[in-house]
Amino acid sequence: MWHWLFIAGLALSVSQGDNDKLVFFEDVQGRSPTLSFCQQRFYREEEGRLLCNWAVDFSFACFASRPSKIVIQAGAKISEPEVVGACDDGEVIIKLLHY
Repeated sequence: MWHWLFIAGLALSVSQGDNDKLVFFEDVQGRSPTLSFCQQRFYREEEGRLLCNWAVDFSFACFASRPSKIVIQAGAKISEPEVVGACDDGEVIIKLLHY
């Protein structure tokens, strides 16, 4: 029942011309930013794509021995790659915030 009240409130705010609430609703329904990690030696930007051995956290990035087939669109990049440390074998790990 509550979802009907939410929809009615959203429709009312749109009909009254309150665009701030509409933009907020779109942001909530969109994708959340993601933090990805990879070995710096594999990172490259090519034809609008960001390629690397992408991993969900620092530890997994240390164990990935080759570039993955995961591709991140360059336009989805929120921040520039940042060095966050090194693995036990000295491999430098970077992080990237993206959509």
